[in-house]
This record gives sequence, structure tokens and C-alpha cells, in this order.
Amino acid sequence: MGAGAEHRQDHNRNGATQEHAVECAGTSLGASMLKRLFVAAFIACAACATPPPAAGLQDTSFTAGDGSRTIQLSAWFPAPPAEVFQIVATPEGWRKWAAPVAMGEVKLNGVLETSYNPNAKAGDAGNIKQQFIELVPDKRVAFRTIQTPEGFPHGELYKQTSALMELTPEAGGTRLRFTHSGFGTGKEWDELYGFFVQGDRQTLEELQKVLAE
Repeated sequence: MGAGAEHRQDHNRNGATQEHAVECAGTSLGASMLKRLFVAAFIACAACATPPPAAGLQDTSFTAGDGSRTIQLSAWFPAPPAEVFQIVATPEGWRKWAAPVAMGEVKLNGVLETSYNPNAKAGDAGNIKQQFIELVPDKRVAFRTIQTPEGFPHGELYKQTSALMELTPEAGGTRLRFTHSGFGTGKEWDELYGFFVQGDRQTLEELQKVLAE
């Protein structure tokens, strides 16, 4: 075999080797890309499979061993805790869901006055006064009623109850748990409890409407 023929055979072998290397590299790159696409699709499917927060209100109300009762409801809102806190812990927020008139100071032991009378002024005898007994920004708000309007049923008993709102991040929004405690036993307490079983549900439903806007 001549030198030229040997040179051509070497050239062909080198070319085949290079083509094989390119083919292998292409195959490896393709496999890597397919792996990435598979992982991305798997993550996307897992996200889709995550169940959404439970719709409506969750009722976990309970009765203690001594017979005292607690209304406890929770709801999910499509808003971050900071936004929900502004709605439930400021006069501006309360005017959106609780009453047309709300005024006062948001601080520990501060008093928030509310009224269903759009012409009400601070200090009016018909105002409802809530005192903040706990404030943890973006996490907790607790209050109790220290003044009820004239004619409010069982007002003195109602002043013995307290309400707590706890905010927890959940599924890109906020889970609010509303705990209304201190309801005793007896006919008058039964009437008061029955009234707020409905009233507290309406409270959370109004909050859902506001925070869904």
C-alpha cells in the first residue's frame, strides 16, 4: 500500500472518530436537556397537585370542661399578613368591613370607637368601644368591648368576652383564625352565644369580601 493510501485511511479513521465524538457530545447534551425538562415538568406538576386552601370558613369552636364556650373560626385570604393586619388593626381598615365610623388609637390598651351611625362623633354614648389588649404587627390582634350602645342585649356579659385574630402565612396568602372566648353558661349566655355564632361568621365573610377586591 502506498503512502498516499495510508494517509487517506488515517484521515478517514480520524474523521470517523471526530464524528463519533460529536455524536456522543450531542447525545449527552440532548440527554442533559431532556433531564432538565423532565425535572421542570415534575416540579410544575407537583405545584399543580398542591391542593388550594380550603374554601369558606372552618369552624373549630369548642366547649371547655367548665362549660364555658369559645367561638373559633378561620378563613384564608388572598393577601399577605401585613395587608390583613392593616384591615383588622386600624380605624381605616375597620371602616371597610366593621362599621361606617371607626376612630381611635391603634396601640396597646388603645381604644377604637365604632358606630353604625354615619354621623357619630368620638365620645358619643351610642358608640361601641373596643380596647386593644394585644398587638403583634402582622401576627396577632386581640381586643375586648368596654362600651356597648344602649339597648345592646346582655351588654355587661358581653364585656367579659374577648376576641383574638391570629394571622399565619399560607399558600401565598394569609390564614386568619378568629377566637371569641369567654361565653359562660345559663340562659342569657346562651342567647348571647347564639347571637355571636352568626355575627362572627358574618364578620369573617365581610373580611373575605374586602380582601378579595
